Amino acid sequence: MIRKNLTNFYTGEFAKLFGIKKDTLFYYDKIKLFQPAGISDNGYRYYTIQQLDTFWAIQSLRSLNFPINDLKSYFSSPSSEKLTKLAEEHLIKVEEEIKKLQEIYWFLSKLTSISEELINTTLGEVTIVELLEEHVIYSAPNPRTGDTSNEEWNYDYEVFLEQTGMIGPAFIGSVTSKEDILHGRFNRVERLFVHTETPNAELKSAGLYAILYHKGSYESITEVYPFLLNEIRDRGFHVSGNAYEEYLVNALSTNREEDFVTKISLAIK
Repeated sequence: MIRKNLTNFYTGEFAKLFGIKKDTLFYYDKIKLFQPAGISDNGYRYYTIQQLDTFWAIQSLRSLNFPINDLKSYFSSPSSEKLTKLAEEHLIKVEEEIKKLQEIYWFLSKLTSISEELINTTLGEVTIVELLEEHVIYSAPNPRTGDTSNEEWNYDYEVFLEQTGMIGPAFIGSVTSKEDILHGRFNRVERLFVHTETPNAELKSAGLYAILYHKGSYESITEVYPFLLNEIRDRGFHVSGNAYEEYLVNALSTNREEDFVTKISLAIK
């Protein structure tokens, strides 16, 4: 039966408004955190419209793990001053939660876009694509002149994460310089990079890029550069900029290194 012109709510009706079980209201009543406004003539507990805001505040604060004893202390003698202080203290917590959710959203969106990208690619095939400019953050240039070892890359990765404040997995890629490529040095990382929309981002130039999706371990990536360069020359192009390596399928997706997939984007003219 639907009751019209409600001014009071029975326990089940009140619980339904907030999408909770009646047991939650029974528990709050038992511990004297939030109690019914009264008991009707037929013996049912009821709540009033005036209690809606109070309960919404309790549920919001509990979602932030606000201690029940602190809630009981506040609601036993509420005041404007105490409410303002309470709001200011927990606004910071809400902002932190929003930041966490934004990071999770970005991470899941990145995984989705990678999956869609891989569906529409052919592994081992070189394509020439006009790319738009992209916002990226770069690490400091690599001061070492020799090949970049796994230990060195991992060290640079950790430093980069610390400098940017990012939390892994951050989908950080590697840049191989035009100079190293032209001299056949394919195993030296010039710097690291990551796609971003933060205010301090730089622009990765728009233009023509030779794209190759390579399936294989990290160690095998350098072996495909000669093939990539031959394809570029055979099609009448030449290297005009750096190469960007993005590790689309890695240990997050598979335990088999031979199933890793790396996207190499090399600037050409």
